[in-house]
Amino acid sequence: MAAPRRVLVIYTGGTFGMLKNEKGVLVPQKNIEKVIRGLPQLHDNEYWKRYLANTEMKDYLAIPDGKDTEQKIFYRIHEYNELKDSSDFTIDDWLKMVRDIKASCVRFYHEYDGFVVLHGTDTTAYGASVLSFMLEVVGKTVVLTGAQVPIFQPRSDGNNNFLCAVLIAATQYIPEVTVFFGAKLFRGCRVKKVSNTRIYAFDSPNFPPLLEAKTTLDIDSRMLIHPRGSVPDECRIHDKLSTKVYVLKVAPTITPELIRAVFNGMEGVVLETYGNGNIPIKRKEIYKEIERAVKNNVLVVNVTQCINGTVLGKAIYETGLLLLECGVVPEFDMTAEAALAKLSYVLTKTELSYAEKVQLMKTNIRGELYNPAHST
Repeated sequence: MAAPRRVLVIYTGGTFGMLKNEKGVLVPQKNIEKVIRGLPQLHDNEYWKRYLANTEMKDYLAIPDGKDTEQKIFYRIHEYNELKDSSDFTIDDWLKMVRDIKASCVRFYHEYDGFVVLHGTDTTAYGASVLSFMLEVVGKTVVLTGAQVPIFQPRSDGNNNFLCAVLIAATQYIPEVTVFFGAKLFRGCRVKKVSNTRIYAFDSPNFPPLLEAKTTLDIDSRMLIHPRGSVPDECRIHDKLSTKVYVLKVAPTITPELIRAVFNGMEGVVLETYGNGNIPIKRKEIYKEIERAVKNNVLVVNVTQCINGTVLGKAIYETGLLLLECGVVPEFDMTAEAALAKLSYVLTKTELSYAEKVQLMKTNIRGELYNPAHST
């Protein structure tokens, strides 16, 4: 029999492990491993008692045998001391996650074949994007997942999300950050949360899924950024992020005073604009505030408010031309979440000039965007 595969699961909180408190609202619960050990779909307790309980592997759980792999899959759960609703997540939380993945790679690199992060759904798109950029090199599969319905409830979607995430992390070669939810695996820096009620809560509007869970779990290798053997078997991180970044959505009621207030003290701003990257041009004072910020080396980037679409490097309408002329950077088909994460990452590349940071924002480095000018 082939050697078993091992996965590290990092449990950070989120709906997956929530129960109602005395006020009747959902809050994260500790000791999630105890619950999972009682779920036969997620843990083969008989195998564990027979082969693992009295060994150095006693802290691992065992995936029941199935048709997806002939290898035995073991996983260990690392539960954070402070579990959070993901709405409470900040840059510091994602820095902790990436450092924990790095520490596991350094200390036990050959112990784990992949990583799963149990993450609250509200900020999964932000978290997956941030981790995608901070993990500059990762030779293992990283999968974020969670649930719309807590694992404690009979109709929870968490069982299948978690099982598929562990199977993918253990058996698939995808050396990047991904999100599994519903029945699809998405590139982490391409995903958006599109529903707070549907089980299929996530989508990747401008890029197809990497994998769809059917009767088998098979990935189309052509979808990967890195072919097998092209990524070093190591983990290299950039664990600095700027917190002086924000997303400003253009709306008909936008004012110069609002723009000035948002841009004050910022190093970078993501503008969510109309359609193909447009802002009002009849109100010159709005444009002037953005132009002033760019002249002061605030890195301003432009993404569309549309779920599906792109902001090109060549304006289609006069209302988009002004932004290009004053130095606002088009972000093509990036999501706002990925643009914010990348901006936060690029701004801490202190070895780069402002012009080099601008160029990097327009360059595809993690599969986050398609720039026609760079296609061959």
